[in-house]
Amino acid sequence: MSYPRNSAFFLLGIALMLPASKGLAEEPVRICGEPWAPFLFETGGDDEGNKELAGIHLENFRLMTEVTGLDFTFDLLPWKRCMQYVENYSKPGDYEVAIDATFNTERAEKFHYVGPMYSLGTAVFYSRKRFPDGPISKKTGKVIAWINEMHDYSIGGNLGWNYEMYYAEHGIPRSVEIIRTPAGYPGLFGMLSKGRCDLVETHPALVLGSMIAGDLEMPEDIACSKLNEEREKFYMLVSKKSPRAEELVTRLSTGLIYLKRTFQWKLVENEGVLPESILTNELADCL
Repeated sequence: MSYPRNSAFFLLGIALMLPASKGLAEEPVRICGEPWAPFLFETGGDDEGNKELAGIHLENFRLMTEVTGLDFTFDLLPWKRCMQYVENYSKPGDYEVAIDATFNTERAEKFHYVGPMYSLGTAVFYSRKRFPDGPISKKTGKVIAWINEMHDYSIGGNLGWNYEMYYAEHGIPRSVEIIRTPAGYPGLFGMLSKGRCDLVETHPALVLGSMIAGDLEMPEDIACSKLNEEREKFYMLVSKKSPRAEELVTRLSTGLIYLKRTFQWKLVENEGVLPESILTNELADCL
């Protein structure tokens, strides 16, 4: 069977025929990212406290190895440190790729983007004790469906996360302050349940991932409503300082295209990716 020249099969064939970078082609690609369940996170632990990595990325990059010939290793690091290491790559064995990154022009000057690997929808979370019928938009008289309808309520957020897009992109007045917690999702949803804020906007996939990883025990009164916002895209960042940067971009890009077009690349919404115990949780309806 023949395939059109712009097909994933043709692109993959071209990538696999590319010459290897001298002395570097067999070096494993060292990847870093922050804990990002259900994509990459630590689980379990032996008597000495050593934990194992788990998550969707491990299976996806096993498939990526099969189609590109590249080997991959993963480490979990604080996000800013991970990006700093990748940006300043200087020798084999340094981190060459960061994962689960959103796009911005400042990063594009420092890294090559590959992807998107996946995209996530978003939802507004609230307490049924406070809003038994869901939070109502004063503009439409219906349950909030857009981020810009949140401005009449107090909004909770994670300390260190960037909420500038609320003001710059969604038109929320800067007088609306984000009430932040340093305690991650457990602190954030605890704050929501106790009435210290009205609403939390975040990706349901990450919330469910935190529950899978055992990092979050969701208060029983928390519910969610899916928002109509465009899905947020997440990418790989390849160091521009790596001598095999262009080769990595080509191989990773074409491998990703191939795996997606042949329906092998796993996404959160794919059947069988999330455990049944999580899929039966009512919050999964907001994916």
